[in-house]
Amino acid sequence: MELLEASIRAKGHQRWIETITRDSRAKLRILRSKRAPGRDQVLELIEVTVDKDLRKSLLRDISSDPEVKELAIVGSSRGRVVGLIRAKGIIMRRIADSDCFLVYASNARGRELEWRVVGTEKSLRGLLKSLTKTGVKYQVVEMSQVKPRRGLTPRREWLLRTAFERGYFDYPKGTHVRALARELGVSAPTLFEALKKAQRKVLEEYFHATQVYPGS
Repeated sequence: MELLEASIRAKGHQRWIETITRDSRAKLRILRSKRAPGRDQVLELIEVTVDKDLRKSLLRDISSDPEVKELAIVGSSRGRVVGLIRAKGIIMRRIADSDCFLVYASNARGRELEWRVVGTEKSLRGLLKSLTKTGVKYQVVEMSQVKPRRGLTPRREWLLRTAFERGYFDYPKGTHVRALARELGVSAPTLFEALKKAQRKVLEEYFHATQVYPGS
């Protein structure tokens, strides 16, 4: 039985998420999630990257949301806030109640949150049916077979993904290696070397999977 990874864009039904994503300067990532007591409530580990001048007002707006039952900041440095939030979350609760697993959710490419989930064809079909039944409007952006990843350690994958989401590989760049290194708490040379090695591993895997021989 093969596993599939789906990318689903959905909006609405979660006001605290809209509070964060309504400002293009704020980027949200949901890293972990689990069921919480109470109808449609979930407990989530979140990461918010936001300008310093916006951070206080943003956290105040989230805390005052009647759907947010608890907010605890567990770390904050250089524009990056990590916290635990217990709140009403219809979309996330549907994922938690399904036989699918959340990889992460992020609005790094725009204001709409993109949920990446893994499951079998049957479990993903059940999740989409549940979202439709609940009245959630969504779009399946991508669905592909999960393939084993070789070479990248969890740390290198995290560094590469963070650099990608911060716009390090964009032109013009959304961030530079020194600024990114300060945010991640590592030295610039260490980060630069780690990104080079991670990119090489990704390219090796890509070209290995898409080998084209002359005359083929």
